[in-house]
Amino acid sequence: MQSATSEKKTYSEEDVRQALAALGVATGTGGQGGTAPTGQAGAAPTGPAAGAAREQSAGQAGSQSAAFATIEDPKVARQVVETLGKLEGVTDIPEGATADRVATIFFDPRCPYCHAAFKAMHGKVAARWVPVVVLGELEAGKRMAAAILAAPDRLAALRSTLEGKSQGEGGEPAAEMLAKLDENRVAFASVFAASPSLRPGVPTMFVPRPDGRLAIMVGYEAGDELKLKSVMTGS
Repeated sequence: MQSATSEKKTYSEEDVRQALAALGVATGTGGQGGTAPTGQAGAAPTGPAAGAAREQSAGQAGSQSAAFATIEDPKVARQVVETLGKLEGVTDIPEGATADRVATIFFDPRCPYCHAAFKAMHGKVAARWVPVVVLGELEAGKRMAAAILAAPDRLAALRSTLEGKSQGEGGEPAAEMLAKLDENRVAFASVFAASPSLRPGVPTMFVPRPDGRLAIMVGYEAGDELKLKSVMTGS
C-alpha cells in the first residue's frame, strides 16, 4: 500500500499518447459501461458504452455494446503498462498471483458496472484499480475517489465503496489528491484520444497477455471476469 506522502510519480500526457498510438482495434459487441466524451471527461454518462468490441478469443457476444482493442507490439504494450503503473491506484492482488499478470482497471467510484466488476474480481483477479472521475457531478465523485486514495488502507476503502458499504463522499480533498486524480483523468482521456474507434467508458481494463500483447476491454457484464482471466492466462 502506498501512503498519501509517497514519492511523486510523474509522466507526460505526450508519453501516454505516443505509447498508445499503436492501438489495433477489432469491432464487435459485448458488455455494458458508463460513458463520457473523451474531451469532456466530467460530462454526465450517456448510457451503455457504444462501438467496438470483444476479440473472438474472449468468447463474447451479446446485444449490448462494449469495446475491445489490442496493442499488438509487445514493446509498446510494455511502455503502456509502465506508464499506467505510475498512476495512483489501489492494488488488489490475490495470494499466489504473479507480478507480471496484473490488470489495470480505470473505474469511477459511482459507476454500477465498476461495482459489479469489483465484486466479481476481488480475491480472484490481480488488478490495480485506478480511480477516474468521469460520470455525473464532478465534485462528489472527486471526494469519493480522493477518500479512497487518502485512506490508511486503500484496499479496505475501495472495497467498502464498491461493495456499497460506504455511502459517504468524504471531506474536502487535499490538493495533492486532486492532482493525482487529474493525472489519472488525463491518462484515461489519452487512451481514447489515441484510438478514436473506442468510445470512453468505465470500467476500462488493460489486461496483459502471456505473449506480451496488451488487451483493452471497455465495459463490464456478468461473466467478463472469466474472459479477463482467459485473456490474461492465454487459456
